[in-house]
Amino acid sequence: MAQMNRRELLFAGLALPGMAGLAQSAALSDDRAATPKRFEEAAGFEVADVVSSCRLALLPLGSLEFHGPHNPLGSDSIIISGIAERVAARTGGLLFPTIRFTQCPAHTAHFRGTMSIRPEVMTMYFADVLRNVVRLGFRKIFILNGHDGNIGPGRGAIAQVADETQDAALLFVSWWEFLPGEMMKGLGMFHQANGGHGHGGPLETSAVAAFRPDLIHLDRAKDLPEPPDLSGGSPYFLQKSVAAGWPGYSGNVSEASAEKGKKIVQMSEDGIVRLVENWLKHDEVPGSW
Repeated sequence: MAQMNRRELLFAGLALPGMAGLAQSAALSDDRAATPKRFEEAAGFEVADVVSSCRLALLPLGSLEFHGPHNPLGSDSIIISGIAERVAARTGGLLFPTIRFTQCPAHTAHFRGTMSIRPEVMTMYFADVLRNVVRLGFRKIFILNGHDGNIGPGRGAIAQVADETQDAALLFVSWWEFLPGEMMKGLGMFHQANGGHGHGGPLETSAVAAFRPDLIHLDRAKDLPEPPDLSGGSPYFLQKSVAAGWPGYSGNVSEASAEKGKKIVQMSEDGIVRLVENWLKHDEVPGSW
């Protein structure tokens, strides 16, 4: 069997659906959203059977962070919890509770309502959670991330647990990675060069609205210039002590809608499921590229 590396697995999950396929999968339909098995609902006598009957453990990572005056503080947690439920149901994974108290970057931490935990504390905390999941008997753990502040601590924790466990495989991915800017630009949902991306922007606001439209208050926010692309398309990481004058969100938020959010979430979900299924089929994959 030919080997696949992590890049190939991810690209397989990023396959862009045609517009006809997009239209068919636009709605978050009830038949696609079967109830997943949830760890916290298992009775003590059921634990062994529940663990043995599930193909993998699925751990969602969210946040409590200011996303502008128009979005709920739990935006990341709402999005990732909703996607995780559907992915767990479709892949036969055991769904663990979303971790919500996490590390937030300095430029959002000063906004009232943001709850931020030190990154070194989060690395230790994530690692302990993962150790407990391994102790249950899982050897395949899928960490589904909804917040950029979790990437550093999450990958650090995964490195620790993988190094101390002989036969564990831990896969980490963020839901927005399946919605690259060029793809979103081609779909024309948002009139921004980056396809609507940006903290608290129209893409993220739409994704929240897909699950909780009652928590969106577009009348509380005005449209802002989209974030400048410093690199011309290549990914980069920038953190500042404070972003003077920045109101905690960006972009043309008036373009956000629940209808767009349902399409966005469906595309991300489908890509994530493809990635997980590919991963489960290819145990020979050595690790990250």
